[in-house]
Amino acid sequence: MNTSQSIIQVKPAKELWMAKHSGPHTDEIISLFGSNILPTAFASDTPRDVVVAALRKRNPGFEVF
Repeated sequence: MNTSQSIIQVKPAKELWMAKHSGPHTDEIISLFGSNILPTAFASDTPRDVVVAALRKRNPGFEVF
């Protein structure tokens, strides 16, 4: 894995999908939001492939899984 790659890893939570950010943008995310784990706009019953596809479209250049 390229250690300079920006990554968003999604996981379902109680009500929403959560996105864990890692990579070179992480410090900026933490500075803005106080955490590198953020809620998405997707309900936890949304299929994973839909969430991943939407986040990939909105975050070009990021590895999303």
